[in-house]
Amino acid sequence: MSSLQQGFEQKIPVNDNKFLKQNLNPPFEIVGDKNVQKRIVNMINQIVESDTGRQTLEIASQAGYKLGMEFAFGCNGGCNKENKNIILNPVSKDDVLIGVLIHECRHAGQFERGEYDASDDKRPRHETIKTNIMRTRAVEADAQATAVQTLGEMMEKGNEAPLFAFCRQPDNRAIGKAFEYALYEDHALENGRARTAAFLAWYDNEPVKKAYDEAYQVEMMERREQRGDHKKDTYAVSQSAAKIVKDLCLNNDGSCYFSENPAVLESGHYVAVNKESAEKISNLLTRVPTAKKCIENKPEKLADSSVNTAALIKSVAINKMR
Repeated sequence: MSSLQQGFEQKIPVNDNKFLKQNLNPPFEIVGDKNVQKRIVNMINQIVESDTGRQTLEIASQAGYKLGMEFAFGCNGGCNKENKNIILNPVSKDDVLIGVLIHECRHAGQFERGEYDASDDKRPRHETIKTNIMRTRAVEADAQATAVQTLGEMMEKGNEAPLFAFCRQPDNRAIGKAFEYALYEDHALENGRARTAAFLAWYDNEPVKKAYDEAYQVEMMERREQRGDHKKDTYAVSQSAAKIVKDLCLNNDGSCYFSENPAVLESGHYVAVNKESAEKISNLLTRVPTAKKCIENKPEKLADSSVNTAALIKSVAINKMR
């Protein structure tokens, strides 16, 4: 082999630094090898082209959350409040993980603003069942609404692949459809209507709601009972949907993006609990000696709560058709 051929076949040095530079201040600490770091940095640098995305990531990075990749069965990612870790499933495609990273960073932001971790079984259960259900569901709806809002802003900048990847996922189809339909209205990205439509559409997925109710209500109650901690639980504190929306549905400037009457979230399918899950929750409550006896602690009755929301639901339907 000639020296000329040898020269051509030698590896050309590659400057990895340019692939590892985050357009974010402060940058995240990323745990993993160079390939993992490159993948995540590439996602970050796409997300920050969106104002909503940049702010969402900055809140998590400023709070000291670390990013990494970890194989997980049945999910694309997760956010751990206690250890301040956000993990992404490396099996999933990067276009999908972009939406997941925004979602998990939104959870980090929720925690930084004082939201409790619904998977913390050490936390006393003082809120009513209805309040717990409204709050845990709204936490997830807001994270998904923030993700699709960011992806919509990225699409406006010419990067549409992550939004399409989000909408193609079976669990996101209702959200994607509602968001897309809302965009026919002028300024829907700016005035909160598209984000609100996505938020409300999260509740259309009954299997997802059941999964969260089982994980955050049933399993937490069972664990507390096994340790005897349930004897300290009162289930007495009630919160309105207006307060929950005010706490969670925030724009970058601290204003509320939710453009409908929050009271709509207090009845109907927004609070309805799967029959099987409702029976489990009711049975567990009968063994909590200090649990308050009230309609908000009867999950089988939540969909038929005393709040008169017929006009509110009609209003939401009209706004969705605009």
